[in-house]
Amino acid sequence: MFIVHQSSFYLHIAVGSCALLLFWVPVFTKKGNLDHKRFGRYFAWAMYAVAISGFIMSSLDLIMPLTTHAPGPMMSEERTVSFAAEVRNLAVFLFSLSILVLSSTRQGWLSILHRDDRTPLRTPIHNALLFSLVAVGAGLGVYGLSGGSALFVIFGVLQIVIGIGSLRYNYKEELAPKEWWIEHLRGLIGSGIGAYTAFFVFGGRRVFEALFQDAAADISIVLWVAPGVVGSIFIAYLSRHYRNKFGGDWAIKRAAARAELF
Repeated sequence: MFIVHQSSFYLHIAVGSCALLLFWVPVFTKKGNLDHKRFGRYFAWAMYAVAISGFIMSSLDLIMPLTTHAPGPMMSEERTVSFAAEVRNLAVFLFSLSILVLSSTRQGWLSILHRDDRTPLRTPIHNALLFSLVAVGAGLGVYGLSGGSALFVIFGVLQIVIGIGSLRYNYKEELAPKEWWIEHLRGLIGSGIGAYTAFFVFGGRRVFEALFQDAAADISIVLWVAPGVVGSIFIAYLSRHYRNKFGGDWAIKRAAARAELF
């Protein structure tokens, strides 16, 4: 199991690092062109691999934390118990982020792939994934409240909001003009939130501790929460922007063009 965990870890780091860079290519390329579509597809594939490897690592950490991390024979019994609890705490958070990444990537990808046809978004597998996101978010929030972790509470609420928002989109009676485009953006930005949060909490933490030393503890919570806050603001801004664009002048011009043709 240690080998499986380590293999998943190296895959997670390698593909996740690529995904952090790939995320920005579709953001800054013209929407709808070949580069945007191709690199968006690469990003989605990378995030699927990140989510699956995250599931494997976090599941093994929850089941057998001492086996997967091999703390060493010289550790006291008290420290061993504490160490196992620390590993499991991080595993709970990684598990919830993996669900966030997988569900958000799938939601964003299927929205743009099928557009007005939401049938693929209503399958039992996708429903189970979104309901799992809401349930895990609720559990993470309760776990955070009981343990005094603001990070867990904030991300628990964020996961609930994203999960319910996705379900609402999938089952609402009618879509606004090109609303599938807005859902596409929300899904993949939500996936990016999960990716960057995982980086700051797990990989980036060591970098910050090396750079800032004692001050790292004071700024860590800000860095960990920043992707969720910034991403949520960005989602709200883009949603409002495109809703106004597609529902206002864009809709009027489209109706005028159709009137001229027919």
